[in-house]
Amino acid sequence: MRIEDIRALTRATPFRPFRVYLTNGETYDVHHPDMLLATLGAVHIAAPAPEGPPNNGGSVRIVSLVHIVKIEYLPPPASANSNGAVG
Repeated sequence: MRIEDIRALTRATPFRPFRVYLTNGETYDVHHPDMLLATLGAVHIAAPAPEGPPNNGGSVRIVSLVHIVKIEYLPPPASANSNGAVG
């Protein structure tokens, strides 16, 4: 994966959440541009604490760029209809 491609995702306006897939099968969801920092050769990904909201970083994973297999956008969140039910 190229650093320029990752930086383009985090700098996009409007930002679209995305999922990072690694060679070992792990995935990380990035819900906010500040949750990922792309540096030369690696990315630093804020991983939320299991009991917290997805945009609250609990720890940081440092991943080599060569281990990123693909990145894809996350589906938009389900919207609530007029009676408050998700659908």
